[in-house]
Amino acid sequence: MKKKYLLTILAILFIILVGIISLLYFKTDVLKHFFEKQETDLPVNQTQMTEEEIKLQEIGYNELEREKIYEYMSEKNQKELLNHPYVDLTDFYEIPNFELKNIDRYLAYQTISHLELQDCVTQVNLNLDKPFYEEIEEIEDPSSITVLVNKYHALPATYEPDLIPIPSFPNLKLREEATYALEKLIAAAKENGSILIPYSTYRSYEYQDGLYQKYLQNDPVDVVDTYSARPGHSEHQTGLAVDIRSEEHWSNLTEKDYAWMKENSYQYGFIIRYTKDNNKITGYKEEPWHIRYIGIEHATKVHELNITYDEYYDLYLTNH
Repeated sequence: MKKKYLLTILAILFIILVGIISLLYFKTDVLKHFFEKQETDLPVNQTQMTEEEIKLQEIGYNELEREKIYEYMSEKNQKELLNHPYVDLTDFYEIPNFELKNIDRYLAYQTISHLELQDCVTQVNLNLDKPFYEEIEEIEDPSSITVLVNKYHALPATYEPDLIPIPSFPNLKLREEATYALEKLIAAAKENGSILIPYSTYRSYEYQDGLYQKYLQNDPVDVVDTYSARPGHSEHQTGLAVDIRSEEHWSNLTEKDYAWMKENSYQYGFIIRYTKDNNKITGYKEEPWHIRYIGIEHATKVHELNITYDEYYDLYLTNH
């Protein structure tokens, strides 16, 4: 009887021991899963974040915003964001030429211009939210084939490119690349029945200054600025621009020749620089005769996109 009682006690104790062990295991497993869940529920596991991501989080950017910043924003913008108060970038993530430093100007310009945000960004980057000639930057690489010369970017007064005579018109000079491209363009136009004649090519800083001053004798400055560049701001000083005319015109193209130029000049690396209805961007009236060499690749893209060279330069040739 005692033996049977002892076995019963031992069985009960065994059951209790098993229960205690099971309970402890269960609790450990529950606690483990609880803490794992707590970790996954945290906004971000900071041990897996870079210092830059942690800084962006501290500034106020949530996880989704940080993902978009690293997916769309340039390294330049990413670095600037680290030292900038939080700003809502929702509308700017997918705009390729966005620059953080200009964000207030973008928003202000959109209010008065009523343009699409992409166009606002491009035009503000070009300083078009400010008057022409108000903020002028001297060009650092004036010999670049793709150099942008306009009312905000000036060539050094001392800049003189390497020039060679145009074989068919030896009294006129251009840079070598533009010279041979122009010869090909003139030959192709001739096959189409168009006789094109260059009449103004390279102009020095001093020559352009004299020309501009001459115009001022007849028209006020605001009028002259619509058809003549101030010294340092003329593409002619690059040796890459040429004014070209039809055989039967003194300083312009016939409608037929202009139509051919619009459809074919890009194949030889030229663009018609100052086109109709783009004076708000270029600052000049339409000049069918003024063509600029930028190389076949870029000229083709400008032609296909049907935008001004100023816009193209900001969108595709500027490091944002």
